[in-house]
Amino acid sequence: MTAQRWKIAALALMMSVLTWYLVTGRELVETWVEFPMEIINPPQGMIIRDGMITKVSARLRGPKGLIRSLDTKKLAYSLDTGNLVVGSNPVNIIPEQLGLGSALEVVEIKPSHINLVMDMYVKKQVEVVPAWTGDLHRDFTLKKKYSEPTEVTLRGPASILKKVGQVQTQPIVVDTNTPENWTGDVPLRLPDEVESNPGVVSVTLEFAVRKGKMWVKVPLYILGPEDVDFSASQNFVRLLIEGPKPFFRKSGFRNEITASIDLNATIPIGKNVVPYEVSLPKGCIVKKRKPEAITVTISRQTPEGH
Repeated sequence: MTAQRWKIAALALMMSVLTWYLVTGRELVETWVEFPMEIINPPQGMIIRDGMITKVSARLRGPKGLIRSLDTKKLAYSLDTGNLVVGSNPVNIIPEQLGLGSALEVVEIKPSHINLVMDMYVKKQVEVVPAWTGDLHRDFTLKKKYSEPTEVTLRGPASILKKVGQVQTQPIVVDTNTPENWTGDVPLRLPDEVESNPGVVSVTLEFAVRKGKMWVKVPLYILGPEDVDFSASQNFVRLLIEGPKPFFRKSGFRNEITASIDLNATIPIGKNVVPYEVSLPKGCIVKKRKPEAITVTISRQTPEGH
């Protein structure tokens, strides 16, 4: 083959490749493309409560080469929300907002419309209520509960916040048999779409033992010097004791209560109305005494041989 023929053959090959490219590049095709939703001109002081979507899908028709060269990372559907009002806002999804130009035809778009529900975005200061869980033993009670701070500022849709008068913490699990005072940081339990500043508060729970009362009969002990004869109007007293309820359930709790008179102090011979002292465990007090005092008769012993 001569050089002239080689040139003719090469030129023919180039023309066929170019023809194939022009034909296939301009061949019309259809395909679905997803476009992320992009909000522009957002309304001040408002929030979209419902109906918002993250993307739209469009069925495009155009030259295969052009469609294949689409850079979907740079494409978006621009949604102008500047004219939306509180309540329902029907919005049509239109192809012009895709920004594709005239080279590509939008055959179909999904969804074709949406309904955006708008609400005012407001703030509100409310009280914090510490919450706890557990079935306390009958001998204990929650004496006090409080948080620091005592109030927080909530932010969210007006239709939600108008129903919120206070906000609870996440529930604190306590030892229900022998609860102890508890302090720690606890997150708040917030309604959906609502934020709080701060979102975590310091909570303190103070527990106390329930009090009970009981009449108790205890022996009366009289202590005196050896050279003194004495007698008492009675050898026991009755006491109304107030104390922790678990104390009264202890076996032998009466043995921890004593009543006594000390005659080592100067007491004249004869009948004397003498108060008595009561010794109690910690946390117990005497509410009433029967009797209030004891009559003690004092007599001196006669020395032996006289």
